[in-house]
Amino acid sequence: MTEQTFTSVMHFLDVLYKLWPIVAGVVVIGIVWWRTRSPFFIFHQFLKWLGLEGKYSNLDDQKVADDYLDLNKFNLKTGFQLRSVAAKTRLHAWMREHDLEFAVLRRAGWYFKANRLRFEIPKTRYVVMFRAVVISMGAAFVLGGQLVERSDYALLKVNATGTWFWVGNNEAYSLRFDFPELLRGDPWRLQQGDCRYDESPAPVNDIWEKDVICRLVLGMNDAYISEAIASQTSSAWVLKLLGVACFCVVGIFASWLIRAKELQAGLDAETSIQSPTSDKMTVPPLESFTTDPLPTSDPLGAQSRHRTDELT
Repeated sequence: MTEQTFTSVMHFLDVLYKLWPIVAGVVVIGIVWWRTRSPFFIFHQFLKWLGLEGKYSNLDDQKVADDYLDLNKFNLKTGFQLRSVAAKTRLHAWMREHDLEFAVLRRAGWYFKANRLRFEIPKTRYVVMFRAVVISMGAAFVLGGQLVERSDYALLKVNATGTWFWVGNNEAYSLRFDFPELLRGDPWRLQQGDCRYDESPAPVNDIWEKDVICRLVLGMNDAYISEAIASQTSSAWVLKLLGVACFCVVGIFASWLIRAKELQAGLDAETSIQSPTSDKMTVPPLESFTTDPLPTSDPLGAQSRHRTDELT
């Protein structure tokens, strides 16, 4: 029996450890791409690292290249993902108009859309759904880490049959042997007596599978079991950290949402104050107008009447 007969629960972590420089490089490139969305900027950085960065002989071309590089550097630092230099200019003007700073806008996180110059607040049902999914994932990671974190049993799989089982302390049992009754499925347990004196395939379904597991139960490969236990202990910590990261993501997004709502409320209040109230002209009712005639003076008419009276 060789070690290739079994696979430990998180064997891929060993491969990840050996390839971590390549993985780290891919992660860095992914982060730069996510924040800038510019293959030109990534290609330019490669040329710069290789010492092949050149300058344009035409001043206009060089100015365009410099403006575009400044835009992508700005996106890399702020994460605003602005699509053009004109969008960057509009952002600066909008910030000066509303007396805002980059640090304040960054607190709104992904809810601030710099290209549209507005805050996009999701509906409550989407927020609740997102939080429920991420919290469920975090809880699953933590429970998974708690499940595989055992100091005396290794979780292995028979590659030929795909059977998962726990082995250690000169015994082996099925994966869900310790689960509640409704979740146990078809539980089984193998001890040294079952391996030495019982030649039937029971309690497993295949005699070859039983022979393979019994070799571990009888202590013929304790070194491999020890390595698997050490590997799954590290894996348990990774799973728990992923669970904690999920909870942190929920907290970060909740903080972004609160800040975005506050900034949006401030902009709405500022807009309502700046809008002139005199634009709405109120027309007084007709009853408020008086129809009384104004007193008029008619000296000429009075004199003519007086002369007429004297003649008569």
